[in-house]
Amino acid sequence: MTLCDTFKRLSIDTWDKIQESRKVDFQLKEETFTDMNMLALKARHGGQIVTRVFTKRKEGINGADWEWWLKGKTNKWIGLRIQAKIINIKTDEFEHLHYQNPKTNAFQCDNLINNALTGPSPRIPLYCFYLQTDNITHLTKWDCGTYPSLKDLYGCSLTSAFTVKKLRASAKKKLTDIESYLKPWHCLVCCVNYGKSDLTENIQAYVKNNFEITNNLTGDSGVPLPDSFLTENPPGYVLAISENSSNQDITPPDADIDGVIIYKEVG
Repeated sequence: MTLCDTFKRLSIDTWDKIQESRKVDFQLKEETFTDMNMLALKARHGGQIVTRVFTKRKEGINGADWEWWLKGKTNKWIGLRIQAKIINIKTDEFEHLHYQNPKTNAFQCDNLINNALTGPSPRIPLYCFYLQTDNITHLTKWDCGTYPSLKDLYGCSLTSAFTVKKLRASAKKKLTDIESYLKPWHCLVCCVNYGKSDLTENIQAYVKNNFEITNNLTGDSGVPLPDSFLTENPPGYVLAISENSSNQDITPPDADIDGVIIYKEVG
């Protein structure tokens, strides 16, 4: 089973589980799906994936980020900084999408962007949405030219943190508000329409062509965007996890990160 196949399967499974939760009126949490998806990825691609979960901090409604680092056949790496949100089965909202820390007044989205872009190896800041809908008028758009339309593949969807920041100005957080910006997460690793031979190059090309990420300053954050997110020198903690994921001396890059997952493409 390829990484593409696994991402598609996990999207469908996520969609089905949320649909099941609607039937019994039981609201699931982001951490549930993040943990189960990480487990499935390791179980199916154990030879190519290593993970490291850092000491669990209190998540509550503010959540925690995960970092994804992928290494291609040409030894290029690309990093993603991801924050997950789950749909509320009663309101069809992502109710904490625009979470603001009551003590610091900092918005979670701004922290995600700043943490992703800070450091010698910037990461792409993304949101992952776990979702499902029984409304046939939703999620009708299908841009994928590789696979036929299947709404269940939106079960795990992505969009840019910059898009979320833009939506914050009008407090938009319903599925109907954001669905036009969503892309099924399998597209990140499945799409081959950009003519790149390397997984990481394909990911960067897909992100730049499908998400609102532009090469300018990120609004009032003052953190510049790089011309490229590709690197041959990932951060030291990534290399340390890659070599020995059980090493307890590895320090996370910041307090907002819950874990790291590393995938290495085989040639």
